[in-house]
Amino acid sequence: MLNISNLSCVYCLNDNNVPTFKRGYLFAILISFGVATVLGNSLIIVSVLKKRSLHTATNYFITSLAIADFLVGLVVMPFSATYEAMDQRWIFGPDWCDIWHSMDVLASTASILNLCVISLDRYWAITDPMTYPYKMTGKRAAILIVLVWVCSSVISFPAIAWWRLVAENVPPEWKCPFTEDMGYLIFSSTVSFYGPLTIMLGAKVLAATGGPDSTLRIHRGGGGRDNSQKSNNNDVHCTLVNRDKNSISFSKKIMKFSKEKKAAKTLGTVMGVFIICWLPFFITNIISGLCSDCIANPDFIIQVVTWLGWINSGMNPAIYAYCSKDFRSSKRSSQPPKSSPKYLR
Repeated sequence: MLNISNLSCVYCLNDNNVPTFKRGYLFAILISFGVATVLGNSLIIVSVLKKRSLHTATNYFITSLAIADFLVGLVVMPFSATYEAMDQRWIFGPDWCDIWHSMDVLASTASILNLCVISLDRYWAITDPMTYPYKMTGKRAAILIVLVWVCSSVISFPAIAWWRLVAENVPPEWKCPFTEDMGYLIFSSTVSFYGPLTIMLGAKVLAATGGPDSTLRIHRGGGGRDNSQKSNNNDVHCTLVNRDKNSISFSKKIMKFSKEKKAAKTLGTVMGVFIICWLPFFITNIISGLCSDCIANPDFIIQVVTWLGWINSGMNPAIYAYCSKDFRSSKRSSQPPKSSPKYLR
């Protein structure tokens, strides 16, 4: 609940160096990022829900990613935009400050961990395309998604107690700083970023090196069941029929493998943008905990790198909409048809 004294601070900002109209511009710019993030990820979620052809394990992971990014735009960005526009004066009370930080950690971590799972999914699909559809079932995809959100929750909401326990000084009610406890910063940075990043890069490298082997296995006929059938058949006609079936099966496998490779390229773009957006924040996060005096103008730098990380949540749906043929066609199909003069009476 808002404190009246805190609320009155909104009208007590005449003594700072930031003119009111500039704060208004800043708020408008920052809140526009939030609106774009919410709308973009909403389209991804609705597309997967409405189009049955998008009901695949990979797209379930993408939907989970979109939900996490949606929360960043809906819950995290608006309050931060207000906080920054008011020259870092918090009007929502200390309890909501902790909850807001927890939601930030939850949504941002879930977004990163979902990207990690998508990377592993692409690795499995490329290196073992023959058995991937049978191994990555909807049930297994659901289990991985639940693990992502449970892990994200464990390092977010219980952390409120950690932050309050290790806090050396109680900040004023009109401030909402993030914890400076080095133990938590290292732990959360490892779980939320450095660990997933290592897995993502490893999966990307292994998928790139494993791709040719997968293609060779497809050319050789995969598990060899069709070859054993041909060796056991003495009838020439049956052999020709099997050869036709093998040819059709081979074409489908090649098309499937080609589609997985294209999806992997899209993921490569997503990963590149992810690293550009989040790496500055997590480097700054560790440095600020080790040596707060080592960063010139730390408040400004932390604001910039934090928002750069959040903006990644708005870029993910744009990348998928641009690179993925399935999502582009889904977006077009969701738009109402344009009226044509020849149909008017």
